[in-house]
Amino acid sequence: MITVQNISYKVAQKNILNKLSFVLRPGEVTVVLGQNGAGKSTLLKILSGEQKPTEGKVLLGQDDLHRLSFQQLAHKRAVLSQQYATNLPFVCEEIVMMGRYPHFSNKPAAIDKEIVHQCMEEMQVSPFAGRSYQTLSGGEQQRVQMARVLAQLKEHNLHSHKKVLLLDEPTASMDCLYQQLCLSKAKELARKGYTVSVILHDLNLAAQFADTILLLKQGRLVTMGSVREVLQPAFIAQAYDMEVNVLEYEEYDFPILVPAAHKRKTVLIRSVNQ
Repeated sequence: MITVQNISYKVAQKNILNKLSFVLRPGEVTVVLGQNGAGKSTLLKILSGEQKPTEGKVLLGQDDLHRLSFQQLAHKRAVLSQQYATNLPFVCEEIVMMGRYPHFSNKPAAIDKEIVHQCMEEMQVSPFAGRSYQTLSGGEQQRVQMARVLAQLKEHNLHSHKKVLLLDEPTASMDCLYQQLCLSKAKELARKGYTVSVILHDLNLAAQFADTILLLKQGRLVTMGSVREVLQPAFIAQAYDMEVNVLEYEEYDFPILVPAAHKRKTVLIRSVNQ
């Protein structure tokens, strides 16, 4: 569990985040939504321990997250960022093995290799194992990185309710099939007791996979709650400056959002013989 206590973050006296307080709970996927510049990625960096808040505190369980060592954090949380650049000629299996670095000192054990192969299979990147990471498309690279964070989190002696997965726009470069694969895997880990937080731009993916949604605007919390509590036209208009229609269908257990500008219109089709 992550508890955020009244955090703010400033750069050159400008508030990027302003007095945020909330709890990320084990067993839930919390999706963070908001416009570009709302502070989503900065928030994730603070939740991961990469940056410290200017004010306030973040607790990982009962511990001050920013007082934990990188080694301690590496055993408790994994982070998937938006982009990874490398000029070194790593093959994909080596990239995924990086997730196991916190678990061994000199060389990987048989269990580390087994976990790497398992995670690559889960993200359907096993055929890329011996291929140069640099030759992959953006979406393929992101799936390899997702396999890496999955490998990092697999550990036999730490209960899953102490594990945290943080994903920053993981589906941005993926096609629709692998968007579903990636977010289904995040949901699966949450059901096992992991604390999962995902930054997304797609409101409909958020509707489908979120248990809780945290909606930001200009570094402030607009609202936080369940999918249907948050994805309401008034809140979306407030956060995104746009109107949406929220549609409900019996065959789906989540709402579907459509920009209001795309309301169905009645079109009169005339016969060419008239």
